[in-house]
Amino acid sequence: MHFWLVNPFDPLPSDQGVRPMRYQMLVAELLRRGHTVTWLSSDFLHIPKVYRRTETLADLPDGLRAVLFHTRPYRKNVSLARLRNHHEYAVAVRRWMDRNPSPDGIIVSYPLPDAALDCLRYGRAHGVPVVVDVQDIWPDEFLSLAPRRLRWAARLALTPMFRRSREVFTLAENCVAVSQHYLRVVTMRRDAPFPYSRVYYLGYDPDIVEGDDNEGLPDLLARGFTLDTTNIVFVGTLGTTYDINTLLEAAQVIASESPRVRFFLAGEGPMRETWEAKARALGLQNVTFLGFLNVTRLRALLAHSFAGLVALRGNLHSIPNKPNEYMAFGLPLISSMKGELQHLVDSEPLGVSYEAQNVPSLVSALRRLIEDADFAALCRQRVRQIFAERFSARSVYPAYAGDLERICASRTPVEEVAL
Repeated sequence: MHFWLVNPFDPLPSDQGVRPMRYQMLVAELLRRGHTVTWLSSDFLHIPKVYRRTETLADLPDGLRAVLFHTRPYRKNVSLARLRNHHEYAVAVRRWMDRNPSPDGIIVSYPLPDAALDCLRYGRAHGVPVVVDVQDIWPDEFLSLAPRRLRWAARLALTPMFRRSREVFTLAENCVAVSQHYLRVVTMRRDAPFPYSRVYYLGYDPDIVEGDDNEGLPDLLARGFTLDTTNIVFVGTLGTTYDINTLLEAAQVIASESPRVRFFLAGEGPMRETWEAKARALGLQNVTFLGFLNVTRLRALLAHSFAGLVALRGNLHSIPNKPNEYMAFGLPLISSMKGELQHLVDSEPLGVSYEAQNVPSLVSALRRLIEDADFAALCRQRVRQIFAERFSARSVYPAYAGDLERICASRTPVEEVAL
């Protein structure tokens, strides 16, 4: 079979220094099964906010073709510039689909609402099965970031996007989501259950990139990382959706009572300078900003750390990438998440939960994990077990690919596309 993958966010196999994410691992499984894939992406990389080096496309694996559409850049994830970028991408995808032979199936990530809607309309017109893969519930995330007293105004402003979201999930027949909560939300936007729906978590495989856990260590040490301390790490985009203010204030409390505990923040983003300035103003010697880390450095960081912080202040019901990465390296979680991840964290246990934007709550969670060695050891054991059972790429993506084959099996064969 030949699939179109419509997603401008995830890194391609040819993108250097960026660790593989959901669709790269799904594509690898589809290629392993003998299928071909055309990946419709953007020339602008979403995570590091830079343009791709297009010459690296020669390094794509056999069976995968990447089509890059030019879009203008954006610096902040929540911004008009980002919406402009996504509009340009959706328009380019629509025009490209109209000029090319139909595939056997389409996988389109949601967001983006406009691109998803175009794919669904194309699928109905050409008899092509379309799977909508829900990785975020736009525009709900934007609404959650507005001050409570202004939510009514934000809801009014977002009315057109809510309308498009309802249209997407009314048209969709096949829906995959990265969490049960997301699936419940989008199911409520239609009059009946989806004919097909499934939850596939964001699987991760720590061994997908060759190398050992110490390869990136010299560079980490040069950036201020330490090996003889109890290291708590945060990895993510340093943007407004994360609960870093709370982390910095909690670190100030922990510094006086646990001087061997260090906090390392890996990532770039529009709030980095602001948060670095706050750390300096608080006189924090136990907090280090490491900047963006490539795959080998990130692997070394996680391999030599004590626990991982899942510190969000909005969109608390998702299961993002970072918990899976932390768990792959046996790190207990210190998490502000609600819903199914909180249930796992508290019941297994996989670590400790805290209330977002609540400094005493985070301090209490940190103390529990730092001071109780037996509890921390139990969490490490359960983290590895739960990761293998539910979040390992080796279990998630073969099952996902098998479902895609079944969904698209009824598609009338088309002339094979040469890649």
